[in-house]
Amino acid sequence: MRISVIIPVHNGAAFLPQTLRSVLHQDRPPDEVIVVDDGSKDDSADIAERFDTRISVIRGHYGGAAAARVAGVAQATGDAIMFMDADDLLGIGVMAALSDKLAKNTEAITCCDWMRYEQIGATWQARPASCAPRRPGQSALAAWLTGWYHPPCSVLWSRAAYEACGGWDPEILVNNDGDLMMRALAGGTDLVHTPIGTSYYRRLPNGAVSLSGRRFTKEGLASRLRVLDGLSAILEPVGFPDGARPALAEAYGNIAGDAAAVGFDELAAQAAEKDRQHRGTPALALRRKRADRDRRRARVNTTAPLIITEDEAPPVVAGLEATPANGPRVTVVIPAYNRAALLKRAIDTVLSQDFADFEVLVIDDASTENLAPVIESYDDPRLRCIRQSRNQGVAAARNRGIVEARAPLIAFLDSDDEWLPGKLSEQVAAMDAASPRVGMSHTGLIEKGSDGTDTEFRPVPSRNVWAEILHRNIVHYGTSSVMIRRDVIDTTGGFDQGLPAIEDWDMWIRIARFYEILPLPQPLMIYHDEAPADLPDDDKRSRDFAANMVARRMLIDRYGDELLRAGTLHRTHLDNARRHLEMKGGHQKDAIVHLLKAIRRKPASPRLYAWLAFSGLPPSIRQKVFPTLARLRTRLPESLWADR
Repeated sequence: MRISVIIPVHNGAAFLPQTLRSVLHQDRPPDEVIVVDDGSKDDSADIAERFDTRISVIRGHYGGAAAARVAGVAQATGDAIMFMDADDLLGIGVMAALSDKLAKNTEAITCCDWMRYEQIGATWQARPASCAPRRPGQSALAAWLTGWYHPPCSVLWSRAAYEACGGWDPEILVNNDGDLMMRALAGGTDLVHTPIGTSYYRRLPNGAVSLSGRRFTKEGLASRLRVLDGLSAILEPVGFPDGARPALAEAYGNIAGDAAAVGFDELAAQAAEKDRQHRGTPALALRRKRADRDRRRARVNTTAPLIITEDEAPPVVAGLEATPANGPRVTVVIPAYNRAALLKRAIDTVLSQDFADFEVLVIDDASTENLAPVIESYDDPRLRCIRQSRNQGVAAARNRGIVEARAPLIAFLDSDDEWLPGKLSEQVAAMDAASPRVGMSHTGLIEKGSDGTDTEFRPVPSRNVWAEILHRNIVHYGTSSVMIRRDVIDTTGGFDQGLPAIEDWDMWIRIARFYEILPLPQPLMIYHDEAPADLPDDDKRSRDFAANMVARRMLIDRYGDELLRAGTLHRTHLDNARRHLEMKGGHQKDAIVHLLKAIRRKPASPRLYAWLAFSGLPPSIRQKVFPTLARLRTRLPESLWADR
């Protein structure tokens, strides 16, 4: 099967590179990518032409996305076609899953799951699909008419299906993708879903509107009305099969409600009349309320994190400036707040590396101590210190470092950690040898505990990185072992400054949506787990635990739907329960609540009931048993204690 991807673009330079990377980095990439530039005044076409030899560019003035796509189809050579907006993104494995399904249904249309992609503070976050749910028993056509849909980036067409429905109609300037799909479904083409992979349909920030995002303007409402009129003409001769007539009446009613709500009374009257002609009820307001309720139910109940205002958010979500041609290979970002002696130790371990082509950015997060003497003690032009005007936390400090970075690779080092010799050379070599699909690597480490013991951690490849990283942080102890490609940040945004803890884990999850993560088993850094001298060890751990559990609740709210789909939500609840039972600051009642939630998600797991019984033991007994359980966990095969 030969696959063509067609991307119309109009002034889309800000997001087009991210879209092209997500397409070309697929494990089954398309055979050709056609970018159709619709009279852009920015450098969209030039970006596409320079990007990759697999991309061809058509330049013209087409007057809209549909006409631009028609021009792309005329040049396409594939027998399977995907249409994408210039800001859409494909998650890992999407193209392979869709093409595998289409190979078994050669004249059909295949689709995968999709999510909205939205800017929140300094990050890009995935949000649930903002469409009505498909009702039980509904045909695909009836569901589409009543508000369920898939954007083009989640759909792969057989050329036979595309040509049979007549292709894009350039006269339909808004909802042209709905028009195309519903004509195909009305003509009897099958829509086949694959549960593998997710595409991301971007909601543009700051009021920007994409080529297909104007549903509630006067033009958009008139276009939606015209689409339904055309569909009615197709369906009437064949008797409105599969519940299409009541769905069509409801669609007219929804347009009438939308038009009335925004003050376009003439359009509302036209849609209401068509609703009555198709035997709809006159209770438009009631039906509209039902549709709105269905849309709300389709969304996961999420708790939004703190939203950083535009003035406060670093420009890590708007596209970073290009790295200079004569810049270093690696930027090392060290966030620092006080602890001057430890900062010096960290810098020393960087400057002593056998790989020398780097810069070091120390981001002073408005320390109350004077860190200048530490920085001035080095006579090394590779070292720079940037002071924040106010204390904003480690996530903001790392984001500032990302913005200031001049290298294509970024490595992080906390000011109280150390790198071992060879860390940079080993990691740079691994990233250079890796596929561009690898956006991040992390190494093994040695943990130096507050009790004086050393514990070695060696990461191993995961069979399913996405499912695993949703459940647990596969990168042990923070960021100091991590190296990322700088252009990854264009797609994901930076660290979430609204999370009270584990902002690194959240970042790795967002990277894993679009990139592979490479584990390097050799221990190449030292993680120090000592408490600050001015804070008792137990107090520090209690404080960290409380913030950690609040952040974990926020991540469950954020990723709960995806945890459900991955089948690992019960494991997340179990891990939270274990933390409450094991760590200072934990609460037995909260542990039991998490265990009951885990059992609700996987009632057939004996392990969960064993943990529930264990949670009822007195704390003194539990604390004696935990070390034994921990030793057994490291010695027994994972299949004996881990739920899958």
